[in-house]
Amino acid sequence: MTQSKKVLSSILVATTIIAGVAPQVLPIEASAVESGTKTASVAEITELRSLNAMTLQVKFDGTLPAEDVADSNLAAIKEHFKFSGGLSIVNVPRLKSGSTDTYIVPVTIQNPGATYTLSYKGGAVQTFTGSNVKVGIRDTNQVTSDTFELESFQADGVVDYANIIAAYAGGRGDQAFVVDDDNKNEAGKSFQVISSLRDRSVTLTGTNGDVYTANYVPFTQASDRRQAPKFRLPAGETLTPGVTYTVTSNWATIANNSFTARAMAPLTIDSATFVDETSFKLTLAADPGMDLLAGRSVRLKGTDGSELTASYRFSSRQGTTGTFDVTSGGTLNSAIAYEIIPQNNWAATTNVTLGQKAAYKVESLNAITLQIIFPEALSADEVTDSNLDAIKKNFVFSDGLSIVNVPRLKSGSKSTYIVPVTVQQPGKTYTLSYKGTPVETFVGSSAKINMRDSKQVTNDTFELESFQADGVVDYANIIAAYAGGRGNQAFTIDDSNRDASGKQFQVISSLRDRSVKLTGSNGDIYTANYVPFTQASDRRQAPKFRLPAGEELTPGVTYTITSDWADIANASFTAKEMAPLVIAKATAINSKSFELTLDKDPGMDLLAGRQVELKGADGTTLVAQYRYSSRQSTTGIFDLVSGELSEDIVYTISPIGSWATATNVTLGEAAALPEVTDPDKKPDKGVIVVPENGNNNKPTAPALVDSEKNPVAKTPEAITSKNGKDLPKTGDTIPVIPMTAGFGAVLVGLYMLLKRKFAK
Repeated sequence: MTQSKKVLSSILVATTIIAGVAPQVLPIEASAVESGTKTASVAEITELRSLNAMTLQVKFDGTLPAEDVADSNLAAIKEHFKFSGGLSIVNVPRLKSGSTDTYIVPVTIQNPGATYTLSYKGGAVQTFTGSNVKVGIRDTNQVTSDTFELESFQADGVVDYANIIAAYAGGRGDQAFVVDDDNKNEAGKSFQVISSLRDRSVTLTGTNGDVYTANYVPFTQASDRRQAPKFRLPAGETLTPGVTYTVTSNWATIANNSFTARAMAPLTIDSATFVDETSFKLTLAADPGMDLLAGRSVRLKGTDGSELTASYRFSSRQGTTGTFDVTSGGTLNSAIAYEIIPQNNWAATTNVTLGQKAAYKVESLNAITLQIIFPEALSADEVTDSNLDAIKKNFVFSDGLSIVNVPRLKSGSKSTYIVPVTVQQPGKTYTLSYKGTPVETFVGSSAKINMRDSKQVTNDTFELESFQADGVVDYANIIAAYAGGRGNQAFTIDDSNRDASGKQFQVISSLRDRSVKLTGSNGDIYTANYVPFTQASDRRQAPKFRLPAGEELTPGVTYTITSDWADIANASFTAKEMAPLVIAKATAINSKSFELTLDKDPGMDLLAGRQVELKGADGTTLVAQYRYSSRQSTTGIFDLVSGELSEDIVYTISPIGSWATATNVTLGEAAALPEVTDPDKKPDKGVIVVPENGNNNKPTAPALVDSEKNPVAKTPEAITSKNGKDLPKTGDTIPVIPMTAGFGAVLVGLYMLLKRKFAK
């Protein structure tokens, strides 16, 4: 083909490709333009209904844009909803879980039977009738000297909107569910919906004639896994012990609407610790069991004469500890101390100060993990694996707590360490002194690590798997010590345990010495122990757990896993019979180690924690243990527990336990056999047969077979004649020659046969 034809062909090919692609590009561009037009258009209401006195359900012709439901944009969003009759929204619309267009919209209290109109963003006017339905509340209870709660129950057909809206679904756990447009769940049960209680109030009337308007305390309506919003008297007012108070409302019907006030002790602040220049944590002496810090404030009087005010950060309480933020743009100075003064006497005034700078900062991340920020990085001997016993003595905890493995520096950090500890008691206040430094306090975490799946992997072993997609990361991926070997699995999280995109992570620290409980449907109960070095191997977060030695799972039995440090979503599996691994060969490395090769790759480190026995031809017995993390596909390294391998001894490999089979698998070669001499010669003139030097192509002996055609291992003595007199001297049979003697021995044998022939 000429050059011009080549060019022409290329142009034709390119034209053909362009012609084929072009029709596909146009609709995509058109779709983008059309989509942009639709996004820019005003959403239209397609259905509107009043659910109760303070709640509307509004269906639009699509999903509202993010700015039209953002909390920070509430003032503008209120302008979108134009009602008649003085009605207005009180909080942003919330999309119902499982829906793309239906929103819960909280409004001011409607007049029952009144006709209202609504126009959204200047669109068509919709009409609806004010509902006469009030939300059903079952109980009222005093919780502090100035606060009480109203509690409703899903069993009564009442649900707080936090449990059924998409915005909160990710943080509600098993409390989140879906209701349809008629507000029925999948079982057909109908629910009243409590929408946002922002700006709501109730009237409290005492038998002593006192009448109060009690206002809702923000972010308490669906906290602590209860539907029990708190209401508080005006600042400075308290309930009078012995007086019976009755609660009335224009949005709720309360079945048990009265309580008799009693004297209640204020909360007690135990300690305060810096978080940063605008925040600190207050720790109470006891866990209040509910968010009684909500809406509270403190004054801070500095030793330099300065004064600041700080307010509780809503929903930040963990057990006894809550975070407070400095208001009005103020900042904290870590070089001075601040006296903590509760406002309105919600807590007792103590001598607690903020600003006694700690040598380190302790935070409990979950039931088995602490995060400790030291003033500077720890020395090498304070984090070395081989020094664990000494390191344990550096950490002196209260209440029997202890570390279980060495501290690990977080990647990208100068002095923040992940420290694995024994299981903490939720809400318990612990103390820690590091190397004799002043005691620091922290609160035991109630958080358990979220595991998604459980699965059997051998007859005595199962795994628990977690996923980073669920916000769970194994510490191997985020610590500096392992970063070099983790490849693209390694990444960095900050001191709040968020990655670069802001995603929050739970941290699984070292699982050394951890265990879980396994209960079978047949009544069997086992404690299964963690198999070391399996928690982040094979590019998975799937630690293995093994039954006690000699125990195995029973096929057909369903086993359920429980743990004091992990929550397992899929906690049960039904056991099945699983074939053991098959050892194919063994290859020596040195006098202490050898490689075992399996017949196929198990796909995960199923060699971890396994042992084999080596029986020498001389009667010796050795035991070898798998070298953790040494597996490469089908091959893993085993190290002798004690003793050494002899070059002149053949060892037979036998797995200890039923985890594998090994048929005629040996390690090593027999020593060279004695020299062979022609029996017809005198000893001083014997023909000596010596294996040829440098001959690597030794003949291989045929396999010996027993009566069932199964290979049978024979010792060298079973093959070799005991002395020269045993060799046949007549007939056409070649003398028995040791198969290890080499090619020279074969030639001597032929020579002897020919000699006898001619001698005849």
